Amino acid sequence: LALGFDGPLAVTAVRDDLLEKPDGKLSILVPVNGTEPSRRAAEVAITMARATKAPVTVLYVAVRTGKRAVRRTLRTRRHEEAILKDIVAIADGYNMSIRTAVLSDTAADEAIMREAGRRKHNLIIMGVGRRPGEKLFFGDTAQALLDKSEHSLLFVAS
Repeated sequence: LALGFDGPLAVTAVRDDLLEKPDGKLSILVPVNGTEPSRRAAEVAITMARATKAPVTVLYVAVRTGKRAVRRTLRTRRHEEAILKDIVAIADGYNMSIRTAVLSDTAADEAIMREAGRRKHNLIIMGVGRRPGEKLFFGDTAQALLDKSEHSLLFVAS
């Protein structure tokens, strides 16, 4: 059904405590990477958090490979900070306070699940892009979260 729809799309997988208590308190984790879909997901997360008074953590996962895995450059850190500052500015516009975090040197799905567990988040809101194919597919990280995460998920595709 979703495959035939060309407009913005939100897909959810409700799990764990939100499955048992749908009206329970939210605690939101939103991974960002600087793309427009991740920024839109952060906007959705901030809007939901404001309406429900939920805490929000914005997570930047800095995946390192090869020789650059050993050392994070100053340019890389500035890039990460700029992405997080952009999301903080969005939250400031809503008069909201959010937490930010950076994790590196691990697979994105593992970092997201680790942070969600560590901060006891019960909802992960993630910006995704539709990938071509006969089945609805949002990428490897989204698929890994769908397969492995015990947390509720909201994928925002636009």
